[in-house]
Amino acid sequence: MNRQQNHSISLTDLPSLELTLNILLNRQEKDWGCFQVIKEGEFYALYIPTLDSFKLYKNPKSENYKGYWRNSLSEILPDIKNRDEKPDIFLRSRSKQVSEIKKNTQNKIRKKQRIIDVKYRYNPCPEMYHLNQMIARLIRDRISNNLTFSPAEEIRPLVLATEIED
Repeated sequence: MNRQQNHSISLTDLPSLELTLNILLNRQEKDWGCFQVIKEGEFYALYIPTLDSFKLYKNPKSENYKGYWRNSLSEILPDIKNRDEKPDIFLRSRSKQVSEIKKNTQNKIRKKQRIIDVKYRYNPCPEMYHLNQMIARLIRDRISNNLTFSPAEEIRPLVLATEIED
């Protein structure tokens, strides 16, 4: 039985990692300590000893992220426009129509609800898998905290973090 898959690591257990992941999401550099973040082209790369590097791209005009695990010795950056190159973390957005019934009346009002799903891939390496989970949750929380919507026209958007398996 693989016990590591059942054990979840919390960011509160690793405060220096949480600090580094927030620096990564803020697109800043950190060149000190065990966990480092370095700007590489359009990406910010997370370096952790004994692991591959994690390359994160954030669209400068929107809250759209793509993250890729790469061999830390390779200088080749992921091609974000290449559909064959599957990111380890990415966003999917969709919307649906929802009927809302007003209290004390039978009137149904149809409103739109946006669903933003931060997808992260299963990784057989337990450390990389847990990092995928942590980064996806941080992105989810960041998007959720910065959401704007009009209650008259739409229902509060739903922001999820979901594992996918290929």
